[in-house]
Amino acid sequence: MKLGAHYLLLLLCLFRSDLLIAESIPIEHFSHLPMVQQPILSPDGKYIAAILNQGDWTHVAIIPFDNKDSTKTLLRLGVSKYRIEDIAWANNDRVIISVTQPLNVGRWNVRVRANSLFSATIDGEEFFELRKKDNRKNRTKSRYKQESPRLLNILRNDPEHILVTLQDEHDNYFPAIFKVDITTGKFKKYLRNSKRFIYWGVEENGEVLMGIGVDKSHRSDTHYIYTRESAEAEWEPVKSFETFKTETFEPILYEPEHHSIVVISDYKLEKAALWRYNIESGEYTLLGEAPGKFDVTSAITRLEGQQRTVVGFTYNDNYVQRVYFDKDNINLSQKISALFGKNNLEATLVDWDNARNRFIVYAVSDKSPGKYYLYEKESNALGFWYSSYPFLESAPLVNVQPFDFQARDGMQLHGYLTLPFGSEHPPLIVFPHGGPFARDSQYFDPFVQMLASRGYAILQVNFRGSTGYGNEYREAGYKEWGKKMQTDLIDGLNWVKASRLVNTEQACIIGASYGGYAALTAGYQTPEMFKCMISIAGTANMRTSLFHWHRWGNDNYIDNAVTDDEWELKKMSPVNHAAEFMAPVLLIHGKADTVVSFRQSEAMYKALRRAKKRVELQLYRYGTHDLDDPVNLKNSMSLIESFLAKHLPVDTIDPRDRPNMTSAIYP
Repeated sequence: MKLGAHYLLLLLCLFRSDLLIAESIPIEHFSHLPMVQQPILSPDGKYIAAILNQGDWTHVAIIPFDNKDSTKTLLRLGVSKYRIEDIAWANNDRVIISVTQPLNVGRWNVRVRANSLFSATIDGEEFFELRKKDNRKNRTKSRYKQESPRLLNILRNDPEHILVTLQDEHDNYFPAIFKVDITTGKFKKYLRNSKRFIYWGVEENGEVLMGIGVDKSHRSDTHYIYTRESAEAEWEPVKSFETFKTETFEPILYEPEHHSIVVISDYKLEKAALWRYNIESGEYTLLGEAPGKFDVTSAITRLEGQQRTVVGFTYNDNYVQRVYFDKDNINLSQKISALFGKNNLEATLVDWDNARNRFIVYAVSDKSPGKYYLYEKESNALGFWYSSYPFLESAPLVNVQPFDFQARDGMQLHGYLTLPFGSEHPPLIVFPHGGPFARDSQYFDPFVQMLASRGYAILQVNFRGSTGYGNEYREAGYKEWGKKMQTDLIDGLNWVKASRLVNTEQACIIGASYGGYAALTAGYQTPEMFKCMISIAGTANMRTSLFHWHRWGNDNYIDNAVTDDEWELKKMSPVNHAAEFMAPVLLIHGKADTVVSFRQSEAMYKALRRAKKRVELQLYRYGTHDLDDPVNLKNSMSLIESFLAKHLPVDTIDPRDRPNMTSAIYP
């Protein structure tokens, strides 16, 4: 439901008189990592493996489906240097765990995350690293890729082995496939990389019948798709595509029986849809598309015996919507959605056992933290399992309202406005998303709710360039860094100003990654509009960013979505405009950031200091791009809270002074 400004004004006045003051919610209730992450069912449905976050510790735990009080911890990490990335069931008795750590490699000292795989039995009796033996004495950190195996496929017909990829020196450091014994740790080469493959398509029986290779030229962004009919056949080129120059082509799975590939592509429709591409004829057959201009964001697949098939797709209309092709999935999905919809929750089937009898269900809304339920089809039993943010379950959280507005050039844009309890005319936080080719959604966000609990209104704008709304919306953001993508944020602020819902004279802008760049850009383009700026892992010098993007072969991205014009780059880099800043700036960055170097924030800090501006810099030694560890996350959120309290104070209303209204009225 999308509300106009006059309806949002009504909502602002409707409070529950029995709620506690929102600001009393401790910061720790927002700043911890989700209590449960990546829960997955064992093939037989007896156990759940999950990542559990408790305080400053992260665990990999095994939990019986029917007894969550009987938990076995396999791995416990409390140092922010390491991060548990993924877990997977190898069979009913053993799991594979992926752990990363930051590493500097090469003569350019590039920051990367090296991956390690571990094999563990569910009773904890066996736990060891899966690492290919290297007898060379002069092994250097630049060999990290060869020492970073990544899980490719669980061999369901061979429960004692898995397939992993390693950048093999014998294949010019492109990823070759190795078969690994998960009981002994022994590596054996399974398939060499003969076509500069960067992606492999593996069948459920372990056959590798599809691969995507890259061009020999480092500056070319052309990709080549190869298939073969069997493991003994030769690779045959079937399709090539180039980012920004041809239709998009994201392979989902190869169908040998149809001699076709199921793909997500913007072919003909000017938006991403689900297609079947016939290799022999080169023709596309439409399998499914989202309504209106929405993009298909992913395919839903299901394993039937030894055959994986596509059974539906997803798209994002504020929340992720799921469309199924077959009756069984439609019925179950509708049943779950209707059940949780009674409580205004969006429900999703997260995982299920091989028999499709036991399911993990995830339910969430804009103001209700995500929580997991366990459902058993045979007994029709549904029970609560864990909440991602248990201390916020009874907290007075607020609605996130979608709205539409027009940019100054007439383009129709979308966004979200969150209004706090406890303030009749609250100060505003403009909160641009990262990417920039990404998007915000209506889901519960602990950062947004934390800011609202402190009395701030939060404006999130899906500026042009945001994804999910079709090609035209996304492409309107190309080459608009610091230009129309930036003025879209200001136009969104002016829409809120015209609505008289918030005090836009008291505003701050906060963003991470590209959002950090947008916050810094506001510091010199519209310095009079904001009382403060906070950049988290933000870009300050575009020339430096382009240098790194060129090195990683992102030339098409630069040429088509950004720019390589020297004058433009200088003009659009906040580091060159420090003298124009008026408001205080907070810079936060992780030194283990592999996306945007912390040197960017250091350079911005030095430039502002030279210009005698008010600026603070906080660096975290092992902080990632997302600051996604419990120590740094808690510290950075507390720092932001203190900074805002100093530069954007809020007057709160005591609950006893609120109107005695019990519910909001929607038109």
